Amino acid sequence: MFKQLKFCNIFFGLLLLLPLNGIAATVFKTPISLSGVIEPAETLKVQASSGGRIITLHVKENQRVSMGQLLLTLKNDSQKRKLELSRIQIKINENNVQDLETNLRDIQRRLKEEKTLFEQGSSTRSQFDSLKLQYSRGEISLNNAKLTLERSQQELAMSMEAMDDTQLFAKISGIIVGKSVEEGEIISPGAVLFQIIDMNKVEIRILVEEEDLPMIREGQSVVFTTPSYRNKEFPGKVERISWTSDPETGLFPLYLKATNPGLKLRAGMSVKVYLLKKK
Repeated sequence: MFKQLKFCNIFFGLLLLLPLNGIAATVFKTPISLSGVIEPAETLKVQASSGGRIITLHVKENQRVSMGQLLLTLKNDSQKRKLELSRIQIKINENNVQDLETNLRDIQRRLKEEKTLFEQGSSTRSQFDSLKLQYSRGEISLNNAKLTLERSQQELAMSMEAMDDTQLFAKISGIIVGKSVEEGEIISPGAVLFQIIDMNKVEIRILVEEEDLPMIREGQSVVFTTPSYRNKEFPGKVERISWTSDPETGLFPLYLKATNPGLKLRAGMSVKVYLLKKK
């Protein structure tokens, strides 16, 4: 006796010839029909890298957006102050480096003169060694000042990058869904603001019995129907077969991919899938 499954209905009988355009007359439906749900091929959660108040929300629910499009603008006064302080600190460090370079050049000039006097016997060894020590210490101070300047430049770059995060841009093209924020709201770093789904391609997850796995292979062609378009069959392919069964049902997940010209297919639509097989 065969089990009645929620996701998989087995129909036995003669194989039916498919009247599909572009598919040869030797292609048949297998005696398996499978139920599934359409999902976006790609879903991107849009999160805030930094917190702040939403000044302008440039998109709305169900709006189509293009990659690189501005989505929202945040106001972050604390980050702005940090950026200003970083710029001031760089100016201070630059002036410090310049002063130390000037001082080192002066010591170098005096050291050269002292060396000449020492060689002529007009100066003592202790005076000459004292200037050499000053020069060495001046070099160390200058190198440390340059490192401090470099660190402050890196901090400025990070502050500028954080300021860039006050403007969020779309990383993929798609449709805005799940919008959970409005203008004027204060958000925290890492907050999920909405999602972008790419519906140009769709994915369908179905569950199959273990005994049906030998009839299925990756790359295999399928057709599927949906109640929204009862008289239309959509083509697709088996993209991957899970190596492990679903822990709740004991069935094996099967993932299909299909193109979505005209964006007729929507996320959440139920489908009936038929595997195709050559005679």
